[in-house]
Amino acid sequence: MEFRNALTILFSNIGYVFKIMLWIIISLIITAAVGVAILIPLWKVFTATTAVLPLVQDLQSTVVEVWTGSVNFRVAVFALVPQIVNILKELATNPGAMTGLVFTALLLYVIYSFVMGLSYYTIGDIINKLMASNLRFGFASNMALNFKKCCRYSFSRLLVSLPIDICCCVLGIFIAYGLFSVIKIFTLPVMLVIIVLFCSLRALLFSGWLPRTLHHPEERIFTSFSRAFTFVKSNLGGLFKAYFVTFSCVYLLASVLTVPTGGLIALVLPSIYYFLLRAVELVGYYKTKGYSFYVDGSTVVNTVEFGFRSSNQECRGCLSGDCASCVKKSVEDGVENNSATAQKEANEFETVKTDNNLSEAVTDCCDKEACPTENVQADSLQNDAQGGEK
Repeated sequence: MEFRNALTILFSNIGYVFKIMLWIIISLIITAAVGVAILIPLWKVFTATTAVLPLVQDLQSTVVEVWTGSVNFRVAVFALVPQIVNILKELATNPGAMTGLVFTALLLYVIYSFVMGLSYYTIGDIINKLMASNLRFGFASNMALNFKKCCRYSFSRLLVSLPIDICCCVLGIFIAYGLFSVIKIFTLPVMLVIIVLFCSLRALLFSGWLPRTLHHPEERIFTSFSRAFTFVKSNLGGLFKAYFVTFSCVYLLASVLTVPTGGLIALVLPSIYYFLLRAVELVGYYKTKGYSFYVDGSTVVNTVEFGFRSSNQECRGCLSGDCASCVKKSVEDGVENNSATAQKEANEFETVKTDNNLSEAVTDCCDKEACPTENVQADSLQNDAQGGEK
C-alpha cells in the first residue's frame, strides 16, 4: 500500500521533481565550491610528496575504457580494484595529508547533507498538504516560510545520521574487501543487496520523524523522533517493504540508464528518490493513524481499516472537544487521562444527550466537517428544551 500510493502521489505531482532537482544542483554547487577551495592545496601536497599522479591517470584511463565499451565489466573490476588499493597505499605514505583528505571528505559530506536536508521538511510539508487537502504550494515559498524549521530538522537529522553513516561506511569497506578476496567478481551483487538492506533499515529508522514533526509542531524535535517509533513499530513490515522496493528500483534504474543517458540519470533519480521517500513516510503515518488522504485531484484513499482503533485516533473533526470520542481518547504524547475520570465524564455526557434527545446531532460530531456548527445547534436545542421544561 505505501509504495503504490506514494508512487501515485509522485506521478500526480511530477512537477515537484524538477524543483527538487534544481535544489540538488544548488547543493552540489555549494559543496563543490567549498571542496575546490580545500582540495586543490591538498592535491598539490600529494603530487609533490607522493607518486600518486600516475596511478590516478591509470585509473582514469580504465574508467574511460569502461565507459566507451572497450573492455567488459569483468575485466574492468579486476583492473579497478587493484588500482584503487594502490592509490590508497600511496596516499597513506603522507599521513598528514591523508588525515586532511579524510576530514575534508567528511566536511563535504556534512555540508551536502545539511543543505540537501533543508528540502526534506519542505517536501514533507508540501506532500502533507497535498494529501490532507489537495492544496498545492510552491517549493521556494514553502522553504522560505518554514526556513527555521527546515534548518532545525536538517541539523537534528544530521546529528543522528552522521555517526550511523560513518560506522556503516567503514564496516562496508571491510566487508567488501573481505568478500573480494573470497568470491571476487560476485562481490558486487552481494554488496548491492547489503547496501539496499542498509538503506532500507536506515530509512525505516527515520520514517516516523518528519510526519510526527509536521503534525505536532509544538513538540521538541528529538521528542518527536522518540515518539515516532510508536507508529513505525505498528507498521514495520509495510514500511520496510516499501523502502526495499524503492531502493531496489532506484539501483536497477541507475544501473540500466546511466550509460544510455550519459550520466544525466544521476540528477533525475535522486529527485524522484527524495520525493518518493517523503511520500512513503507520510502514507505510512496516515495509514497507521487511519486517516483518509488524496493521492490525486479526484481520488481519496480510506485507511480506517488499517489504522488504530477509534479510541486511539485523533479527533480531527471536532474542534470543541465536547464529543464522547474526545472525552474518551488517550493523549497521543503518552500522558493518558485517568481512566475512571474519563469514563465518568463520558457517561455523564451520554446521559445529557439522552435526556435532551440530542444523540443524532452530537454522536457523529467527529465525522462531520461542520463540527462547530453541530455543537452550536446542539446547545441551542438543549436551551430550548430546558426553557420548555420551565
